[in-house]
Formats: sequence, C-alpha cells, structure tokens
Amino acid sequence: MRDCMFYVADLNMAEAFRGFLQRDNFHLSLGCGPFAFDPLLDLARAKGKTDGGLWRHAGSLLKGYLQTHQRLVVCLDCDFGGTPGQAQIKADITRQLLNVGWQQQNFLVPAIDPELEQWIWQDSIHIEHTLKHQSPPKLRDALAASNHWPAGQDKPSNPKGVLEILVDKNLQGDRSSSLYAKITSKVSPARCTDPEFQALRQQLQVWFP
Repeated sequence: MRDCMFYVADLNMAEAFRGFLQRDNFHLSLGCGPFAFDPLLDLARAKGKTDGGLWRHAGSLLKGYLQTHQRLVVCLDCDFGGTPGQAQIKADITRQLLNVGWQQQNFLVPAIDPELEQWIWQDSIHIEHTLKHQSPPKLRDALAASNHWPAGQDKPSNPKGVLEILVDKNLQGDRSSSLYAKITSKVSPARCTDPEFQALRQQLQVWFP
C-alpha cells in the first residue's frame, strides 16, 4: 500500500502539490516525518470535472484508492458555479468518502476559500523571481502602492486576480500551470497562513510523525 494519495481538482492544483512534494527532504519543510511520494502514483486530478465535479462525484472517483493507498487528501477550490460554500463542500465530500468505505481518520478534505492562489502568495523573493518582478520597489511594496495588497494583510485582496495581472504584465500572458510548481517548490510552507493549508500540514504531521 502507498502512503498517501493526493487527489486534486485541476492541473494548476496538481502542479502546486507537485512543487511542494518534490522538493528535496520536503517533509522537513512540512514539519512531518518522511513518506513516499511519486507524482505518477500518488497525485491525480479530476480530469474533465474540476471543482464542481469533484464535489459531486468524490465517492465514485476515489473509492478505488482504498485498494492502493492508506491515506487520502482531496483538495479543491470553493469558488465554482453552483458552489454551496466551504462547510457544505467539506461535509458532502466527507459523507461520500465514508459511504464508499474510507475511514474518517484516514482522509482530509482541504477546500480552499476562495481559490488555490490563497496558498501561493507570501512576501517572498522567490515569487518576485518567478513572476519576473523588477526591484526596486519590492513586489510587496509595489502592490501596496497600487492598493492590491493593503498593509497588514498576509496576501493580496484578490490573490488570483493579482497573479493574472502580473502574468500578463511580466510573463507575456504565459499562464502555464508549471508556474504554480515553480512557486511552491521554493516558498516556505510555514509562511502560508491559509487555514486549510495549515490544517493539511497538521494532518500530515499526525499521519507521519
């Protein structure tokens, strides 16, 4: 049996997880013990279904991993057409997983509110380099001056929108999903303040002490 399956809603999210989990000694930055991770065996996405489809069909999509993996992380955004909101998304997927045989202690459902970009923003030189920002001023200061990242906030007010602005400005609109892996392979997980990400870190520390 494999250690843990990471099943996500789309390609951007898959790349974000791949960036985190393919670092050298990635477990040290997550604060947990080592566990096996192979992106070909332990990372998959809901092809053709994305967030809403994963919410509706999690049970049927994930039942098969009971035969291959001891633990399961199911991750999706909360901002999609017809969304019932974070609490209901988590409750619905939990119910489906329990119904097909997963045990509550063996899975976690991070539902990012509103979207994945919540996880990748922090005041980091690595983000500046990936987004090809020219200093001075620092990217954080430039976004504060344009009111995109007000003082006292951990991340921009509209994380996805600000990322898209910078991609258009500095990367000629190249929206390749690999951008997410480039960022998450460098930034500090400990500095990501999103509650769903921190819950994931804590659960990994329980599963792999």
